[in-house]
Amino acid sequence: MIIAHISPRTSGKTTSVGWQAHALYERGYPVIAYEADYSRQLAEWDVQAGGFPFPVQQQASPLFHKNVPSAIQPGQVGVVDCGHAEDHRNIVQSVLRVADLAILNTAPTTADIDRIERLPMRDLIDDIDVLRPDGNPPPTWVLLNRTTAGAKATGQYREYLEEDGWNVFTTTIPSRQKYAQSMLEPVTARGSAYDELTTEMIQRGLLPQRGTLR
Repeated sequence: MIIAHISPRTSGKTTSVGWQAHALYERGYPVIAYEADYSRQLAEWDVQAGGFPFPVQQQASPLFHKNVPSAIQPGQVGVVDCGHAEDHRNIVQSVLRVADLAILNTAPTTADIDRIERLPMRDLIDDIDVLRPDGNPPPTWVLLNRTTAGAKATGQYREYLEEDGWNVFTTTIPSRQKYAQSMLEPVTARGSAYDELTTEMIQRGLLPQRGTLR
């Protein structure tokens, strides 16, 4: 299974990939993380943390769709940190050609939502359907991150995105130092918002129960 984290520009993708990969690993899933971003922030985080408990591979290439599916092991969950879609559309679409799920990261702000609409992200995702085996774009869910507790904007933008046809996770990722500075230390995902996200994904059928992957 391949989960692609995407966004037009900077929106916490690397943080989401690192934490979600740890949350899955702690739940017993065999995990591999992919760096599909030239910035190499995920790889640097891996080094600074003293090594993640799962492999991190560099795959910032428009040939991701050819290189990864044949190399990923049966039962593994690959979590992919995609580069900015505005600058690296070819790499993002290569990842989306083989992704089983796309997670669109965005903060609930006018500027971030505007970037989604101006690219537009919907066309980038939908246009890949002709290159996928099933002829359909990958299922896509929006993850609201860098949220502020009690802020009305979070609920307002959730409603706006849902009315525009997007699936939006109930789980949100708060703007906390715990996540913002996590690249300086090892990660324990248990009890975090990303652990809650894993639970929601299982409940929604977006992620198989542990041990059922083939």
